[in-house]
Amino acid sequence: MKLVSARDLAHDARGQTRSMLDRLFPVNQGIAIKSMFGIWGAYFLFVTSRFLYRMQDNADALFFQRILMTSVCITVTWLLYRLLIAVRRNGMGAAIFMLTLPTIVLANYIAILDQIIFDHDAAMLDFSYLLDPVNLVTFDWAYVLDEAFTRYFILASWGALYLALAHSHDLQRMMVHSRQLEQLNRESELRALRYQLNPHFVFNALNSVSSLIIDRENEQAEKLVDDLADYMRAVLTDGGQDMVAVEQEIAQQVRYLEIERMRFPDRLHYSVEIDPAAKGWSIPALIIQPLIENAVKYGVSGTDRPVNINISAHIEGDRLRITIANDGRVQTGAGIAQDRTAGTGTGLINIQDRLKALYGQNASLLLVNNKEGMATATIVLPDPSLIFQDI
Repeated sequence: MKLVSARDLAHDARGQTRSMLDRLFPVNQGIAIKSMFGIWGAYFLFVTSRFLYRMQDNADALFFQRILMTSVCITVTWLLYRLLIAVRRNGMGAAIFMLTLPTIVLANYIAILDQIIFDHDAAMLDFSYLLDPVNLVTFDWAYVLDEAFTRYFILASWGALYLALAHSHDLQRMMVHSRQLEQLNRESELRALRYQLNPHFVFNALNSVSSLIIDRENEQAEKLVDDLADYMRAVLTDGGQDMVAVEQEIAQQVRYLEIERMRFPDRLHYSVEIDPAAKGWSIPALIIQPLIENAVKYGVSGTDRPVNINISAHIEGDRLRITIANDGRVQTGAGIAQDRTAGTGTGLINIQDRLKALYGQNASLLLVNNKEGMATATIVLPDPSLIFQDI
């Protein structure tokens, strides 16, 4: 025999309660319950408060009669709620229709019940008179019509309020869903852009190995392959991080420069300057890798003289500036497209696409030839809290 604990019984009872509420209020449950009880609760308190300035005979009995009448009004409002959700798929026109003729009928029924309930001087908790035959001839029809108008106004107001709140709730839910889809799309796009970097980097690195082999620098080529394997292992096994610290990102690129120094031991020199306040700033992983590659490819490979590559990261106001500079010149615009030796521009396009996907219009990539004769590429990033936001 299976023993059932009190906790299990309580859990089952709560489950049955939720199931009953779900059946009674299948759509916008919270909005419907709160608005119904709110509007009729306020009406009950207002009517009951009249005894504060007008003494009434048999006040206790009238109090319970008002509770009964308020319960009737809530029930009728629930019927109107069911009518509204029954036609919700037919558009706003059907809902407005439900707030006219059907609501007028419901308001008249409430007014008639109001006349029946309050047209008797009954004792407290004595509702036996409700079982007596109804004599419509004795009704105060002017009072009934007046009450019908009042109750219609309340029902129509509740219906309009419910429709407005339900529409607002649906819009908010759609906006949340849209933002979730947008974020998923952007994250997928970012990962695709990042993975695009790996074959781009491997292509350049293999060119370096090929050059060493052609120059019969076999030992250096072998060491370069080993270093390249270590570098790629670190890139591919970093846990798939999309954002890394500035210090971590620059350290990774320094490893790449050490690999390239094997090709150009006398011509490649580099320096690193990181503002201590910028070391922990989160930036997209591998975001500066194409800039380092371009500095080597166009700065070092394109000349026989020594070339300096300077990497710096510092904070200006609420922005982070990461600058890659070298002793070459930047080709921009049509020159890049027309010069086949300049490459496809995949790296720079990749950076721009990633920045746009992450920061919208809040980040930028700047390419200039400064007065000191340095080709300078600068990435300007906002605070990480602005990721996925646009101005």
